[in-house]
Amino acid sequence: MHDKFFQMARLNMVKNQILPNNVKNKDLIESFSTVKKEIFVPNDSHDLTYTDSEIKISENRNLMKTFIIAKMFDRCNFGQDDKVLIIGCLTGYSTAILSKMVNYVVGIDNDKKIVDIASKNIDKLNILNCSFFFKKDLSQGLSRNAPYDKIFIEGTIKSIPDSLIKQLKDNGEIFVTLKNQEYVGDFVRALKIESNISIEKFFNTNVKDKAELII
Repeated sequence: MHDKFFQMARLNMVKNQILPNNVKNKDLIESFSTVKKEIFVPNDSHDLTYTDSEIKISENRNLMKTFIIAKMFDRCNFGQDDKVLIIGCLTGYSTAILSKMVNYVVGIDNDKKIVDIASKNIDKLNILNCSFFFKKDLSQGLSRNAPYDKIFIEGTIKSIPDSLIKQLKDNGEIFVTLKNQEYVGDFVRALKIESNISIEKFFNTNVKDKAELII
C-alpha cells in the first residue's frame, strides 16, 4: 500500500469515525489527521489500519479502536505543559498522538519486545518528546519520571492502584476504563485531591479481554 492510499484512508477515518463521535478538540483532530497509524500496525494487519476494528498487536493485546481512543483523549483536556504517563502504550500510536499536544509523554508496557518496537516507531517519525520503558509490573507506574500531570491507562482495570495515585501531582488526573460488569466498563477521570481521588464517570464502553491490563 502507498502513502497516498494511507493518507486518504486516514482522513476518511477522521471524517467518518472520529468526528461523528463528537470529538471537538481541534489539536487532537489534527494529530489524528497527520500521525501515520500504519507505522504502528503490524504489516499483516495493514488492511485494517484505518478501519473501525481492534487490531491484534500480540497474543494477549489489541490496539483499541481509534475512534474510542479519540473519544477518550477528547475528555482528558491535555495541555501543552503537561507531562503524561501512558500505561500499556503498546506500539506507541497513542503516545505519538499525544506528543503533538503535550510537553512530554512517557510510555510503559510489560512486553519488552513491544516497548522496543514503540521506540523504533517514534524514531521513524523523529518525535523527540517521548520515551518508552519496560516495566514488568504496570501497577507500579514509573516513579523515576514522576510526578505526572496526567496518567492515561490504555486498557481496562478493576481498580486504581495507590502507587499510581502517588505519582500524580496535586490535582493531577488518571484516565482509565474501570471494569464494572463482564463486558461493560466506565471510562472515568480520577482527580487527585490530597492523597485521595474523586472519580467522575464519562461514558460506558464495551470491554474485551484483550483490552484488559493486569494491574
